[in-house]
Amino acid sequence: MIIASGLVLLSGCEGLEYVTHVAQGQIDVNTSTESIEAVLASGRLTDDEADKLRMIGRARAYAVEIGLNAGSSYTTYYDAGDNPLAFNLSASRRDKLDPVTWTFPIVGELPYLAFFDEGYLRDEEQKLIDDGFDTYTYEIDAYSTLGVFEDPIRSPMLRRNRLSLADTIVHEVLHNTIYRPNNTNFNESLATFVGRTGAVEFLTREYGEDSGWATFAEQRYADTDAINAFLVDFVAELRVYYAQAKPPGELVSGREAVFEAGRRRFVDEVQPTLNFPDSYGFYAELPTNNAWVLLNVRYNLDLDVFQRVFERVDGDWAAALGVFREAAAAAGDPFEYLRNWPDE
Repeated sequence: MIIASGLVLLSGCEGLEYVTHVAQGQIDVNTSTESIEAVLASGRLTDDEADKLRMIGRARAYAVEIGLNAGSSYTTYYDAGDNPLAFNLSASRRDKLDPVTWTFPIVGELPYLAFFDEGYLRDEEQKLIDDGFDTYTYEIDAYSTLGVFEDPIRSPMLRRNRLSLADTIVHEVLHNTIYRPNNTNFNESLATFVGRTGAVEFLTREYGEDSGWATFAEQRYADTDAINAFLVDFVAELRVYYAQAKPPGELVSGREAVFEAGRRRFVDEVQPTLNFPDSYGFYAELPTNNAWVLLNVRYNLDLDVFQRVFERVDGDWAAALGVFREAAAAAGDPFEYLRNWPDE
């Protein structure tokens, strides 16, 4: 995830208020960091947390080794205590899959806003709700400032398992390395592919071929792919539904039937095929909310195009990242560039 800390440029007084809020939140984080050595020496971490903290350093070194630009990311530690680090807010029209977007210098257009203060978040969310939008918010424990600020290890990250943690480190560092303004779907999907693939390589090296991490990752990511395939089909069904020549109010009032059919299909057809079905039970309760739907497909679009390139270069990270960088810089659709590579 990208957070445009201190770089936001919106119109009007509300834009200035948001700039001040995000900039101050990021300053508070960056002026409250500690050295990793000091945190480890303090004795306040559990053995498991301390081990994960050390592992992050090795995952960061791996990311640098394969050609990612880590900069100063994950070289310090920020203790959020029992408080959430930050929140994400997304919104969409209710009568179609059309996200609300905000424009930022450098990073371009983004389909979400990040907040450090929950009260401020809820006020802004309520304005969107009052204007007739679906909204969805959730806590975040990691994000990238694209190297503009030092991105510390945030204490909530240590609650993740080792696969998720390694994936997150590589994912976020990828954002420092390759970025295409105004194309969140490409940026996040590329980071998902590199994070997943890199995490498997790193954990296999870290704990050994027989450690079980590679098998666990294969099963976990197979579940993710199955769920994503379900969501892609569900999005297609929603687009057909919303394309009907009906008044917006009628589309909104009638969409619950489409969502309910999706819930039943997940329970009957998808969940029984998963390796860890109990871990994904919340999809059986997927909300009637377009913002939720768009958020959940944003990070996993067309991962096969990245895999194809990676296989064509025989798993050579330098070559693969070079192609991904070309796609990010190319005119037109970067996904299409990768589909046509190496003809380009």
